[in-house]
Amino acid sequence: MSLLELRHVSKHFGSYKALDNVSFSVEPGRIVGLIGPNGAGKSTAMRAMTGLMRFDSGEVSFDDQPVKFSKTKALAKMGNLIEYPAIYPNFTAEDHMKYYAMDAKESEDIHELMKLTGIDGPNFGKRKAKHFSLGMKQRLGIAIALVRKPKLVVLDEPMNGLDPQSVREIRALIQKLSDQGIAFLISSHLLDELQRLADDVVIINKGKVIRKTSMADFLSEDKAQVKVKTSDNQAMVAAAEEAGWSVKENDQDEVLITADDGVNAQAVLAKATAINVDVLDIQTATVNLEDHLMEVLSDSDRDRA
Repeated sequence: MSLLELRHVSKHFGSYKALDNVSFSVEPGRIVGLIGPNGAGKSTAMRAMTGLMRFDSGEVSFDDQPVKFSKTKALAKMGNLIEYPAIYPNFTAEDHMKYYAMDAKESEDIHELMKLTGIDGPNFGKRKAKHFSLGMKQRLGIAIALVRKPKLVVLDEPMNGLDPQSVREIRALIQKLSDQGIAFLISSHLLDELQRLADDVVIINKGKVIRKTSMADFLSEDKAQVKVKTSDNQAMVAAAEEAGWSVKENDQDEVLITADDGVNAQAVLAKATAINVDVLDIQTATVNLEDHLMEVLSDSDRDRA
């Protein structure tokens, strides 16, 4: 049974379709990556599902209860960090945690949660939030999102402003909490982090969901490529096409040949030698979420053209 479900949700701003018949779900304990370009509708979808925005049609349900604008009963077990955390400049980190837990029927141990999210150390202490860096505010925002013992946490750009060490720590925290049964819906431009974290992926483009699948299945759609630079790329492309290989050129003066059906770096080298073309550089590129996402978005745009 789905923990969160959007069914045919649409949202218009005048004639602009921010969300167009959007449907997807989040299962308990799963980490879902919501990805797409700027303006695709990710933030609008997150605001709709957290009761922060009215939508024009469709339904949103969480934990078997309908979610509607400004009606928060259904959202008692949903934590969120959307855009920027609501932080009071004259509160310390501990002040914030006590404040956000104040009216909760059930809350986490505040000091244990502060320790888990790294907001109990010397960088925080008794300092007021107006002196926090962006990364410190992000850590505090994530802690606030977790304070009510949520079943689902919605995070918009949770790694924003964090240094590499902090990114690793937050990733490990999310994975640990997911293993304990907490679900996450995460939107982030750090696609390599989502590739490490997410169990499932929802791709949205121009207000429409264009792909819903597991991360493993999504990445398996794209096969490794042999990237080669030669003394005569046109001749290399022609020879690859004649051999029946899947081939194209990119804007970095490289020939990209899909590694499939016996095609590998050795086969490409042998082909180049056979047509008297010098190989200047060759490497096998592994599957990359960003590259595959760009291909999917490009295909989506062509289908709509």
